[in-house]
Amino acid sequence: MKVLGIIPARKGSKGVKNKNLKKLGGKPLIQHTIEEALKSKINKIVVSTNNTKIIKLAKKLGVEAPFKRPENISKSNSHAFEVYRYTLKWIIKNQNYIPDYLCILYCTTPFRNYSVINRCISEIKKKKLDWVFSVNEMEHHHYRGMVVKNKNRIIPLFDKKNTFLWGNRQELPKIYRFNGGVMIARTECILNNLEYNIDNLKFKKTKVGYVEMSKKDSIDIDDPIDFELANFLIKKNKPSIVKKKVGK
Repeated sequence: MKVLGIIPARKGSKGVKNKNLKKLGGKPLIQHTIEEALKSKINKIVVSTNNTKIIKLAKKLGVEAPFKRPENISKSNSHAFEVYRYTLKWIIKNQNYIPDYLCILYCTTPFRNYSVINRCISEIKKKKLDWVFSVNEMEHHHYRGMVVKNKNRIIPLFDKKNTFLWGNRQELPKIYRFNGGVMIARTECILNNLEYNIDNLKFKKTKVGYVEMSKKDSIDIDDPIDFELANFLIKKNKPSIVKKKVGK
């Protein structure tokens, strides 16, 4: 069973300038993801980018970057699914490589470990699922979300009794979010759809699995504060070098 890994990494970023090449713990952000992908059970790894510097770095680190992604699917408002489809179709057409699964790894989840990638691969194969996502529990429960009404008022988003909404957090059902660490799908899910074939309406029969990650490993790099936090955690967890005393 062949697994194709795709690492999307377009140039430019609204939140952080040149985010994918910005140093985190002394390495470009994208390098953290490439290194973990190389340790995993992914059979073939491709970086999909419109940045020549990222292409050079990817090849230097030992993964493929066989094309420069078209600008029309590399804009800030481009849909990620377009990138998956374009990359997969390009690989099939130009390299005659037809994978059974497509595994997407975002650079913005740098603390995702290769073992999580392997667990997702194992999960989708063993349970014969359509999709598997790495997830973490929501930091703030959505049941307590509020929306604006009449510009100067806010009301609860969900129609639930107040005794349910404002009880102990532990009494509420757990809610998870996709964290971008790992997304793996059967190839047909990408080729036969224009968007994730997951909802409770048309695609309610799609079989979706998950692998839970810790809050720390799920940190998403989106703005300068996220970079500061990530660098702090790297420095904090870096083992110190103890020099032996020479002498008596």
